[in-house]
Amino acid sequence: MNIILDTSVLGIGFYHQQAQTGISRVTERLMTGLWKASDVSLSLAASSHLAETMRYARTTLGSAGPAFVNRPAERRQAAIENGLLAPFPLNSLPTKVIRQVFYQAKEMLGDDEAQFDTQQFPRDSIYHSTLYPIPDAVRQDRAVTTVQTVHDLIPIFHPEWFPKGDNTVRRVLDRLPPDAHIVTVSEATRQDFCNYTRIDPARVTPILLAASPSLFYPVTDQLVLTTVREQYNLGDAPYLLSVATFEPRKNIDHLVRCFAQLVRSGDIPADVKLVLVGTKGWKFEQIMDELAQRDALRSRIVVTGFVPDAQLAPLYSGALGFVYPSLYEGFGLPPLEAMQCGLPVITSSTPALAEVVGDAALTVSPTDADALNQAMVTLINSAAVRDELAAKSRARAALFSWDQFVDQHIALYRTLQR
Repeated sequence: MNIILDTSVLGIGFYHQQAQTGISRVTERLMTGLWKASDVSLSLAASSHLAETMRYARTTLGSAGPAFVNRPAERRQAAIENGLLAPFPLNSLPTKVIRQVFYQAKEMLGDDEAQFDTQQFPRDSIYHSTLYPIPDAVRQDRAVTTVQTVHDLIPIFHPEWFPKGDNTVRRVLDRLPPDAHIVTVSEATRQDFCNYTRIDPARVTPILLAASPSLFYPVTDQLVLTTVREQYNLGDAPYLLSVATFEPRKNIDHLVRCFAQLVRSGDIPADVKLVLVGTKGWKFEQIMDELAQRDALRSRIVVTGFVPDAQLAPLYSGALGFVYPSLYEGFGLPPLEAMQCGLPVITSSTPALAEVVGDAALTVSPTDADALNQAMVTLINSAAVRDELAAKSRARAALFSWDQFVDQHIALYRTLQR
């Protein structure tokens, strides 16, 4: 099978680790899985950020990796840019200057969005975009089968949670080919999508995500655990952990208020901390303002900022439990990552999160402060509850795998072959 995968999202995150999202992990896993599959001939596309995406692919898969289907002139320009960048570290000043020059040149020429000549695509190709809209040339060529992944419709349902101009989902829907097949990352998102678009449910396939076994696993090495604790000034204190971008949808301000209430009430031990891991998102000031109003709690709430992938498993494994009160998710990778580390989990009872955690977590309404407080008190104060939930977490996480994720995509592609 000839599969063309749009991997632009991986190029966007190549120079900036902080820009790497859950969608980046999903795309990377699908790309590497398809590249290894014996019955798939994989090509790559970059609907934007071609130079970055080509450099990412070469770094990850080597010089013998998949070919790009972007037009030859665009590939040559990207190769020149990457050749100039090659001698310099990724975040060096020369790198930033060179990239800025090329960016401005493409912007001036109106050449910042890739164009494709579908006549040059491998025969009977299936073009799959994991995030961005299907390009016009691909959409208009009925000889090319198209697949579009939809992670969620949250910006459609709750635009107030996103900055103005964040219209990727709307653009995806507006430019969806009439015969495209849709992949969603959960049954909950499939139902949202079908209810909103009225598209035939037979054209929509849910394929659930997974947590990387090489990144998320129970860490038992005390030296590793202690080193990470020291790096983030946690000392020997027990702590609850939350991992999320600081933005309204993740509901971190609500978690801070609830934890503060427990501290004031004395319902939890005086040494328990709350550790917040995440990068600044839209309206992150809302969370910072909430923290600023809790000066007396500064020693009890630790904000780490961005944490490299290699340090996440020790942070997860060293925690009493994981708390994720998100208002809405299309899937919800962090709770699954926590469960794969053997961590007791408290999360929202919203459909996608409930679908992920099953009965292996304490689930509460994301707006019910009393319910969240009680769940945290129960988890912190009861070793028996923590042990029971930890066992359930590991069993639940074992039901998800990236191999299964890739295999289900390949099975779908087979059904779509012309």
